[in-house]
Amino acid sequence: MPEMTTYERALQIYQVLMGFAHQRQTLTYETLGKLVGLPPHGLAMHLDHLLRYCKNQDLPPITILVVRKAEGTPSTGFPSATMDLDQERERVFDYPWFRQKPLTLETLKALS
Repeated sequence: MPEMTTYERALQIYQVLMGFAHQRQTLTYETLGKLVGLPPHGLAMHLDHLLRYCKNQDLPPITILVVRKAEGTPSTGFPSATMDLDQERERVFDYPWFRQKPLTLETLKALS
């Protein structure tokens, strides 16, 4: 299987997260890693691209759905100190992700 760029991985992860948001579910870093074929510790850079995209587009932070197994909260790299996690997760669940213009690699690259 050919290697993917970090932007391709981010786009792949975004598609997974949209499905989980639609189903109103969170998932662990371990589960996401298994779904996309990466170790859990290898997800941070890709999730960061998505977090920047959401912030830039004034979207709910879809990466909030990825949580640590033991705590049930996002990792320390997620800017949770300044937000109500439950409220933000509900915003992600309620957002019409599938009605939005599709995310492209070019859009992600432009935010770097």
